[in-house]
Amino acid sequence: MSAATPPVTFRGDLPYIECERRTLACGLDVIVHRDDTASQIATSVWYRVGSSDERADRTGFAHLFEHLFKLPPARLGGHHHYDVLKRAGSTDSNASTGPDRTAYHEVLPSHQLALALWIESGRMGYFSREFLEPDGEGAHRLSTQQSVVRAERRQRYEDVPYGAERFAVAAALYPEGHPLRHLTIGKHADIQAATIADVLAFYRTWYVPANATLVIAGAVPADLDAQLERYFGTFPTSARPPRPVAATPVVVPQRTELADPFVTMRRIHRIWPGPAAYADGEPELDILTTAWTATGTGALWRRLVYDAPLAQRVSAWTSSTRLGGEVHVAVDLRTGADPATVAAILDEECARGIDQAAIDRVVTRRDARTLWSLSGLTRRAGLLQRYALYDSPTIPDLASDVLRYQAVTPGAIDRVRAATITNERMVEVVTLPAAAR
Repeated sequence: MSAATPPVTFRGDLPYIECERRTLACGLDVIVHRDDTASQIATSVWYRVGSSDERADRTGFAHLFEHLFKLPPARLGGHHHYDVLKRAGSTDSNASTGPDRTAYHEVLPSHQLALALWIESGRMGYFSREFLEPDGEGAHRLSTQQSVVRAERRQRYEDVPYGAERFAVAAALYPEGHPLRHLTIGKHADIQAATIADVLAFYRTWYVPANATLVIAGAVPADLDAQLERYFGTFPTSARPPRPVAATPVVVPQRTELADPFVTMRRIHRIWPGPAAYADGEPELDILTTAWTATGTGALWRRLVYDAPLAQRVSAWTSSTRLGGEVHVAVDLRTGADPATVAAILDEECARGIDQAAIDRVVTRRDARTLWSLSGLTRRAGLLQRYALYDSPTIPDLASDVLRYQAVTPGAIDRVRAATITNERMVEVVTLPAAAR
């Protein structure tokens, strides 16, 4: 890609995020997205490791490690990781963990690329040495972050409305031992049981260069190759580790009721197993669930929120990972609404498809959101990372992703819906206000 090439180009109506891709001698995958109109530069590193790669007795470990992976103040002149970035003019920096990846990113003024590369290479190449020095520092950092992560579980998962529902859904969909049975946050006992030996083994297995992708987006300097060589060129050659796989779970239809002291509205939540990321059927179910609950036009929205009204809120969505996906429909009932009536409406609408007009509305809005989001460097970097993460031969870029949604027809949705959204594959979790139990 030359310096004169626009960062986003169109071939017909299809958008392409222009980029260059290479693999360094150490195995690190590097994607460069040049945008000479930007005054900033975004760096993003995704490691191919998440909660789906954890040991059965160390749930939550990938997320715990994300917390540990911030550089220690000793290496940063006594300052904290994010303070150093803010002093350099960073407008955005964060990290996150999911089932399939752990992500780190920074957005800085373009002349500060070296700082971002220094931080990311330091984490990638020197964590184990710094974690063990000085004596006792690693144990203190581990203990501190174990407390932080356990507090996060309580604050964001346990002591919040419908938090218990999230655990109940995962337990109903996945058998004991399946990597998706426990949420990314993990279990208290497993988090607390982590040892320094566990930390180092996890780092040496998953945080090797060949298991990561570095995206650099924005005003890329002319000496980029020299900077990459300086910060990553001395790393030894590495290989991508094999990831655990799991058998597709056999879902037994079931209904679970639970009382939640933090909620005031009954919720009926139905879930079905769905396709994995970028697998056949994913766009059809995504379009269908979006169309069902679209404000003003969606069949579920009209019948449950507008016509009756029986529900305060109705939502439907899909989620997908490398090991499988899920289809969700959730209805928060108004006080006094008849649950049996709501259930009957759900039965009726889930047995129906949608017409071409509904598909066109969803796809047009999705395309518009996609195009609008391309104005941001971090969004472009994130899209490049996602396509690299799943290594899909049929969905290698944004244009291919757009095309697969545009190709969806009512007949295709009917076929996927009939095979996926059935009573024989449905899990239902009903959450009740504690006082109503």
